[in-house]
Amino acid sequence: MLRSQDTVSDLLRVERHYQPANRESECCLPNYLLSIHLGQPIQLERTIDGQRSSDRLVKGDIMITPPYLHRKLFWDTDAEFLLLRLEPKLFTHAVYELVNADYIQIVPQLKICDPLIQQIGLALKAELEIDGLSDRLYGESMANALAVHLLRHYSTRKQDIRVYSGRLANHKLQQAIDYIQAHLTEDISLKAIAAELGMSQYHFARLFKQSTGYSPYQYVIKLRIERARELMMQERQNIANIALQVGFASQSQFSRHFKRFTGVTPRQFLKK
Repeated sequence: MLRSQDTVSDLLRVERHYQPANRESECCLPNYLLSIHLGQPIQLERTIDGQRSSDRLVKGDIMITPPYLHRKLFWDTDAEFLLLRLEPKLFTHAVYELVNADYIQIVPQLKICDPLIQQIGLALKAELEIDGLSDRLYGESMANALAVHLLRHYSTRKQDIRVYSGRLANHKLQQAIDYIQAHLTEDISLKAIAAELGMSQYHFARLFKQSTGYSPYQYVIKLRIERARELMMQERQNIANIALQVGFASQSQFSRHFKRFTGVTPRQFLKK
């Protein structure tokens, strides 16, 4: 029904599916798959590596499938679900100084309730429905959070990924801020900022938020809104032009974030 744009397709794909009743699916895919059930309850019959099982799935139930796991699925009722496809390289890129890629093995989960996965999934779904999940920094941030969560809770060898405390060193924080300001009008990448500081994306994102009170994504949006306000006060420009000048993908995306930060729409702000 919906599919995310190519902005983050090298790491994450988000798809909303509707499948008619009494259908069978057979697949063996190269991605980590997280399926979040959205619709009415269904009875799902599975055959995975020759082993059969059956579960009744209700709204919010989650399945986790590692790459290249052969499976057949059959459902008895119209099925609606959100599918998150995570690329394997994401798991090493997210926490490269903490995890040995040779030992990463996520255990299949046939039916679990995981509030964090559900929360991230629904947030991605909302972005998908609004603007096609066009912001790379947002997609990267969510994908990294999912990768770390899966490594911590669903790996054969529970990964000891420590929770970083404290703050970025002042010179590192300033280096990150300088990079963001210099590239504010571009499609900024979490990977690029972290690489600039010589840190993993997970390490950087946590310490940046503890240093500023904002996630990297929130901080970028904040700076873009501040710059947009300056432009709107200096000269009467077209709102769509201002949105593009400060780095937003569209006027609708700009207006949505502008109201969130200021309490008024761009048009209301100009009228003042």
